Amino acid sequence: MQFFRVASMGLLTACIFCACQSRITSDIGRITGLTMSDEEKIALVLEDVQRGMQNRRVYQVLAHVSHGYRDRAGRDYAALSEDLSALLRNYRNIRITRATPTIQVQGDRAKVIDTFGTSADAAEARENPPVNLQGQVVILMERYKDTWQILEWGPIS
Repeated sequence: MQFFRVASMGLLTACIFCACQSRITSDIGRITGLTMSDEEKIALVLEDVQRGMQNRRVYQVLAHVSHGYRDRAGRDYAALSEDLSALLRNYRNIRITRATPTIQVQGDRAKVIDTFGTSADAAEARENPPVNLQGQVVILMERYKDTWQILEWGPIS
């Protein structure tokens, strides 16, 4: 059961890819006069989440998660926050690689298919196994004001 939880958190780590609600996208547009597409904004959010995980900054990750978050495992925002905190407490040297995601935007909702690889070392090798996972996940997102937030995350099935 512990390995399943570690594996699911590893997947979460990879896809939920600091510490602000990211006004970067709107600021870039105002500064340069260029506007970013929704797909570009979503890609930036996922890159920031990835950096947050690798730098072990739970609030950087959670800044991009909707308070309405709920996944197939029944986790809500609070449970996700607890799980991320535990993950970052129990693992070091989190490394995430990602392929270019497939992003489909429909109005204020988006579906992302993300392909990833994640590895991490256990802080206490006697208590937790190292993580080495590869796979794909689906991320559902919603537009909130001038940014995109993660609404749900889960395996492709």
